[in-house]
Amino acid sequence: MARTRPQQAEPVPTNHEPVPMTEQERGHFHKQRRSRSIALAVALGVVVVLFYVISLIQGPGILQRPM
Repeated sequence: MARTRPQQAEPVPTNHEPVPMTEQERGHFHKQRRSRSIALAVALGVVVVLFYVISLIQGPGILQRPM
């Protein structure tokens, strides 16, 4: 049995027009975005520090183990 190409699906319509916002809504949106960005930066910083501390605790001897 020969393989056939699947039929093309109809494209999903998307609306790329910006949603009109008032100045108050825009300010609230930017405040939420900023606080979310700060939270992500803090979380990333904690992970980096955690990996650094773990690598200091293990020391350079981790590479000198028997094979």
